Amino acid sequence: MSSVTSDLIPIKSTTRTIQDCFRSCLYVVPNFQRPYSWDIDELDDYWSDVVLAQGDFFFGSTVTWESESRELFNNSYSIIDGQQRLTTSAIILSVIRDAFLLASESGGGADLDELRSQAKTQVNNTQRYLVAEDDDGKKYPVIDRNEPNFKEVVQNPHAIPSGRKWNGSARQIGVAREYFEAMIQKVVEGKSLSETVETLKSLRNNVLKARLIQVELTSEEDGFLVFETLNTRGADLRLADLVKNLLVRGGATEVEDRETISERWERLVDRVQTEAGSMTSVDQFIWQSWNSRRPATTEAELYKKILELVTGSTEAHLRYLEELEFDSIAYQFLDDVGLVIDKSLLGSKSALAVPEVAETIRALALFNVSVANSALLAVVRKFEKTALMRKKDLIAACRAIENFHFQFTALTNSGSTGGTRGRYNRFAVELEAAASRAAVQATVDAFRLRLKGSLPSPTATKKAFAQLFYAPKARLTNAQKRRSRKQFVAYVLLRFAQHHNSMTLGQDLTAWTIEHIRPQSKSSREIESPEYSIGNLALLTSEANGELRDGDLAAKRPGLRSFVPWIDSELSKWIGDSAKHEVLASDITSRAEVLADLAVDNVWSID
Repeated sequence: MSSVTSDLIPIKSTTRTIQDCFRSCLYVVPNFQRPYSWDIDELDDYWSDVVLAQGDFFFGSTVTWESESRELFNNSYSIIDGQQRLTTSAIILSVIRDAFLLASESGGGADLDELRSQAKTQVNNTQRYLVAEDDDGKKYPVIDRNEPNFKEVVQNPHAIPSGRKWNGSARQIGVAREYFEAMIQKVVEGKSLSETVETLKSLRNNVLKARLIQVELTSEEDGFLVFETLNTRGADLRLADLVKNLLVRGGATEVEDRETISERWERLVDRVQTEAGSMTSVDQFIWQSWNSRRPATTEAELYKKILELVTGSTEAHLRYLEELEFDSIAYQFLDDVGLVIDKSLLGSKSALAVPEVAETIRALALFNVSVANSALLAVVRKFEKTALMRKKDLIAACRAIENFHFQFTALTNSGSTGGTRGRYNRFAVELEAAASRAAVQATVDAFRLRLKGSLPSPTATKKAFAQLFYAPKARLTNAQKRRSRKQFVAYVLLRFAQHHNSMTLGQDLTAWTIEHIRPQSKSSREIESPEYSIGNLALLTSEANGELRDGDLAAKRPGLRSFVPWIDSELSKWIGDSAKHEVLASDITSRAEVLADLAVDNVWSID
C-alpha cells in the first residue's frame, strides 16, 4: 500500500485482486459516471487476457472514493474510473454461476449426485462475489448499478422482472452476458460433468486472480475533477461522458439535486441514443444541437466551448441542460423512415405535427442524410418557441431541404457535405438571431436561394432520375441498390401523386407495391432492361396489386385506370389508346424522360 498527497488531491493506492475487491469492498457507480459500454472488441480482449490467462494478469487501475464506511462490514467506494473492468468481471461471474447451476441440474444416474452437489455449492460460492451478506443477514450488491438487467439477471436471477425498458447501457450489459454465455458454452461443450465443474472453477479463478491498483481519493469533488482527465481501457472519455459530468457537478451541490440532473440526463440519452446503444449518437446530437444555435465548431473543440458557455453559475449549467432537453424531443425522430409520432410526446405547438415537416424527416432518413439536422432543429425550435415563424415559412424551409437532398444526394450523389454543413449552420445561426416575422421570412428566403444555387445541373439531375429502376430479382451492386430500393422508388412515385393532390401525406411506404407495366418476364435480367426502368413503373396498394391482371397492356388497362393513384400524361396516353396492346421500349424511355422533367422542374424544385 502506498499513500501520496499531491498539491491538490490526497491519494492512496492499494494493489488488490478482483477477489479482494469483491470480498472486502462494495462499489457504487455514481450518477455522473458513463454507462456500461464495452463491446465485442473489448470483451474479446478481456476473454483472452483475463479469462484464459496462464498466470496472474495486471488489469489496470480503478479510481474511487470512500462514500460510506461501516463497522464490522465492507465500506462502499464510489467508482470514478474502472467501472467497465469491475462490471465486466461481475457479468462473467454471473454467467459462470449460471453454468454451475445448469451443471447441478444435469441428468444422469445416482453416481453423479456428488458432482451435482459440488456444482450446486459452486453456484452459492460464486454468488457471494456478486451479492455480499453481513453478520445479520442483510444483503448488499457488490456493485450497485441502476440498469434493471444488472440487478435482475447478473446479481439476482430469481428476481421478479421489473419490466423496465433497457436503455443503451442495459443493452450493452445484455451483449456482454450473451458473449460470455457463448464463449463458456464452447469451452465446456462435450465435457463430462466432472470436467465441466473443474473447467468452470478454473475460469472463475482466472477472473478472481486478475490484479489491479485501487486508487482512493478522499472526496466526491476530487472525483469529479479527476474524472475529466481519465481514460478507460482502450477508449478516451466520450463527449457525452464529459458533458454529463460537467452538468451534474456544476448544476447542483446537493446529492438529491445531482440525482435529479442525472435522471434528466438519462431520459435525454434514452431519446437520442440509437437502438445499438452507441454513445456516438449522443455525441453527434450534442454537436448538432450546438451547431443549430451557435457558430459551428469541430467535435474536438466542442467540450471547451461548452465549458466556456456554462462557467460561472449553476444557472448556466441548467440552461444548457434545458437546451439539450428541448432539442432532444425533435432529434429522437430524425432518423426514422417509418416515422409515426406519438402526439403525447409533443407540445401543444409542435412542428413535427405539421405533415410536411414529418414528411421531410422521413425523406431525409430514406436518403440517409443527417447533415441537415442542425437546420431542422433550428426551424423546429423557432416555430415552437416563438410566434415569429409562420407555418408557411416552416414548410418552405423543410421542403427546400428535402428537395435539395433529393437532387444533390439521392439522385446525383454530388460529393462532400462540408460546404452543405456550413450552409446549414449559417442558416441556423441566422434564424436563431431573427427577431421579427419579416426577418425570419427573409432568412428562410435567402436560405432557399443558397440551396437552389448549389443544386447540380438540371441536365445531370434529369439524367440520373431517368436511370432510376426497380429490379427486385436482379443481383445488384451496392451502388445500384441505392437507386433501386423499393422504399425509395415508392417514395418517388408517391411524391408525384402528393404533388398533384391525389394522395395525402404520411403514407406508409411499405404498404405499396410497384407494378412493372410491361411484364418483368420480358426482361433480359440485366438492370438496363427497359422493363425495370422508372418509365415502366406504377404504384399500387398491396390490395390493388391482386386485382391487376397479368399480361400485356390490354389486360392491365382496367386495373391501371382504377388503381394507380396518379396518372401522368404518358401513362394516360397508353391507357387511353385502346388499340395499344403492348408497351414498347421506346415508350418506356419517353415516359422516363417526361417524369424526369416533371421531377426536376416541378415536384422537387426549389422556387
